[in-house]
Amino acid sequence: MAERTIRARTYVIVCAVLILLTVLTLAVSFFHLPGRWHVTVGLLIALCKGSLVVLFFMHLIISSRLTWIVVAVTVFWFLILLVLTMTDYLTRNLVPYVPGH
Repeated sequence: MAERTIRARTYVIVCAVLILLTVLTLAVSFFHLPGRWHVTVGLLIALCKGSLVVLFFMHLIISSRLTWIVVAVTVFWFLILLVLTMTDYLTRNLVPYVPGH
């Protein structure tokens, strides 16, 4: 059975995309975005970069089905924790500060 591999050209393309996404992260940091959009855009760019690293440089794209299941369960739990964290972060100022209580 032939072993599946990723070509060197693919690694170069993925590396170039990661560099472009890093430049995009830097560019977005200079924009004045309203509200909490800096966090949202930053997390979306980080999600793209992390996905590329896991898929290509950690060879998930050519891994077995069991590895995919483990990653899916991990992403599921990460999303639960992210939603809980963002719920806390986004609702911090809804209750006014009452001194003495």
